[in-house]
Amino acid sequence: MMNFKKSYIYIAVLYLLVAIYIIIDNNPAVTFTLIIFLMIYHFVTFIGVKDKLSEDKQVSVQKLQYKLDETKKESEESYLHFLSLSQTLGSGVIMVNDDGKINFANKDVLEYFDFDFNNKYYEDIQISKPLYKFISKAYLLEQKYRKQIVYEDKYFDLLSTPIFEDDIFKGCLIIIHDITTLRTAENFQKRFTADVSHELKTPLSSIKGISEILNRDRNMEEKDRNEFIEILQKESVRMETILNDLLIISKMDRIDYELTVTEVHIGELVLESTNALKRLAKEKNIELITNVKDEIISVDKNKIEQVIINLIKNAINYTDEGSITVTGYTENDFYTLRVSDTGIGINSEEIENIFKRFYRIDGARSRDSGGSGLGLSIVKNVVLKHGGNIQVDSIKDEGTTFIITLPL
Repeated sequence: MMNFKKSYIYIAVLYLLVAIYIIIDNNPAVTFTLIIFLMIYHFVTFIGVKDKLSEDKQVSVQKLQYKLDETKKESEESYLHFLSLSQTLGSGVIMVNDDGKINFANKDVLEYFDFDFNNKYYEDIQISKPLYKFISKAYLLEQKYRKQIVYEDKYFDLLSTPIFEDDIFKGCLIIIHDITTLRTAENFQKRFTADVSHELKTPLSSIKGISEILNRDRNMEEKDRNEFIEILQKESVRMETILNDLLIISKMDRIDYELTVTEVHIGELVLESTNALKRLAKEKNIELITNVKDEIISVDKNKIEQVIINLIKNAINYTDEGSITVTGYTENDFYTLRVSDTGIGINSEEIENIFKRFYRIDGARSRDSGGSGLGLSIVKNVVLKHGGNIQVDSIKDEGTTFIITLPL
C-alpha cells in the first residue's frame, strides 16, 4: 500500500513540475513532449498499480481461503471428535438446531428410547411425551434446564445447555443420564430403612411396655414377674439377632468387602453345624439326619457355617414333625449341599420372594422363633459371593429342599 502511495505522489509531483514549466516557459514542442511523456508514465504506473493490487488481492484471497479451509478443517475435526466422544460417554446426547431439528442423537439415546431421533423435528417426537415436553421447554427457554423423567419404568436425568453464536440462539445440547440404578437403590434403601424400623419397633414396644409394668407394679407376684422378665430377655435376644444380621448384611453390601477364604473340610463343617442344632431339633421332636461326603474346598469358613446354620434353623422353625436331612456330595467340579425338611412347604408364587430381606412366609412363626427375617437373604448373599448358586424345591404341606452348589 505504501508503494502505491509513493507512485501517486511521484505522478502528482511530475504534473506540478510540468504545470510550473508551462507557466514559466511555454514552449509548445517541449510542453507537448512533456505531456505525452507524463501521460505514458501515468498510464504505465496505473497499469502496474492495478496489476499489483490484483496480485495482492489474489494473495489475500488465497490466504483468507487457506484460513477458512483450516478453520473448517478444525471445526470438522472437533465435530468428529465430539461425535466419537459422544458414542463412548455412556450417556445420551441430543443436539437440536435453531430450527428445532435434531441434528444428532447418539447410540445411547437409541438404546434408551428404542427410536432413531436423527434428522427428526422435536415436535414429531411422540415416542416419549416426557422427553418431548423437556426438549420443547429447553428449546423455548433458551437457557439451562434440568429435569428427571420416567420412561417405561426407567429413570432419566436430563440437562439442556443452550448454544449461542454472537448472542444468537443456535440450538441446544441435551445430555441424558440413566439413573435407574441409583433411583432403585434409593428406593430400596428407603424401603429397607422402613422395614428395619418396623422390625425393631415390635421388640422395643414390648420391652418398653413390660418395663413400665414392672416399674409400676412393685408388688407383682414372683411368677408373673419372672414371666415378664423372660419375655424381656426373649425380645432383647431378638433385637440382638436383628442387629447382628443387619451388621453382617451391611458389611457384605460394601463394594470392597472380601471373603476370608481358606481350605476347609466341608464335611466336618456340616457335622459341627448340625451338632450345634441337635438340641433345638430334639426340643421339637424333629430328627436331624446327616449324610455328607467330606471334601476340601476353598471357602470363607465362618460365612459357610452361617449358611448351614441358617438353613437348618429355618427348616426347624417351619417343621412341626418329621425330619430334616442334610446331604453333601461332589458333582461336576461343584460341591452340592441339600437341606431338606418335611415342614409346611412354600407356595410356588412365594418362592421368588423368600430371599428378600424381612420377608416371612409365616410371620408369627418366624417371630416366635426369634428370627430376624434376614437369614435367607444372608444365605443367598454368601453363596453368590462364593460364585455358587442356590435353588429351592418345595411342595406345599410336604416340605422344602434348599440346594446349594459351591465351586471346588
